[in-house]
Amino acid sequence: MSSKEENKESDNQARQQKPKKHRIKNLVQAEDYFGPQYNKTSELPNPEASLQLLATGVVEVIAGTRQIDQLARLLSDEVYQRLSRRAIEARQLRDATGQKTRYQNFSIRNMMNTSPRDGVIESVVLLNAQRRTRAVTIRLEGINNRWRATAVSVL
Repeated sequence: MSSKEENKESDNQARQQKPKKHRIKNLVQAEDYFGPQYNKTSELPNPEASLQLLATGVVEVIAGTRQIDQLARLLSDEVYQRLSRRAIEARQLRDATGQKTRYQNFSIRNMMNTSPRDGVIESVVLLNAQRRTRAVTIRLEGINNRWRATAVSVL
């Protein structure tokens, strides 16, 4: 065998050993491949820490004592946008009335969790402040291997 034939043979073997690439042929496949991947509850960490952080963090963002960017990894895009608008409105109201931003220490009074389906946690967190108790409702979904808040309300 000549060296050219050996090179061709080794090239053919190398081509045969390469793994086949998954090709995306249409937008539906692209969404399935690159879109959000939902996880089961068993694949995710305990949601208690995320719920506590979110409950206090959301109230602090509205009060103007925390930057919303600190919560960005835990919020879905829609919740991030709504919370950002609400924080801006609250800041404008404080500026118009001449109120100063007050730092408050929150303690978690109670937390009630339910799971309507696998990979979803719905919770109500009661926060005690010096003058007031607030209720924060949060819906967490397991998306891309982490808990993300897809709905948040402060009462």
